[in-house]
Amino acid sequence: MKKESWLLTANSSFARIFKIGSRHQLTELKTLEHPESRLHNIDLVSDKPGRDFESGGTRRHALEPKNMPKKLEFVEFAKMIADELQQGHQQNTYDSLYIAASPSLLGLLRKELNANVTKLIKGEVDKDLAHMKTEEILQHLPFFS
Repeated sequence: MKKESWLLTANSSFARIFKIGSRHQLTELKTLEHPESRLHNIDLVSDKPGRDFESGGTRRHALEPKNMPKKLEFVEFAKMIADELQQGHQQNTYDSLYIAASPSLLGLLRKELNANVTKLIKGEVDKDLAHMKTEEILQHLPFFS
């Protein structure tokens, strides 16, 4: 029995999973959102950044956190997407996967994907197509031309 092919379109706060039908018709299966990724760093932390004196002077400046909160939210969303794809794989829902994601998210997603899911990837594009209309998405994917 032939399983489905899936297409993931995603950026750092919004993702859609599609089933690819005959003649490359897309049917949306799931939408994932992570609104925290759209917030500013200052809105993601409860405290003001620390302050320090410049070396050799009396001026003060704000200290940057070692890990930017916004980047941590991007990683969190990449994990959420990876979990969803892993769940579909465990349920034997799809046997091939195509990914179109913003470059920053694509890199994070690659780190989070399970090896079994990675084996199913048939094509990747580093473009943010997440908010495009369904009929426009395929025009931007070279593997369906």
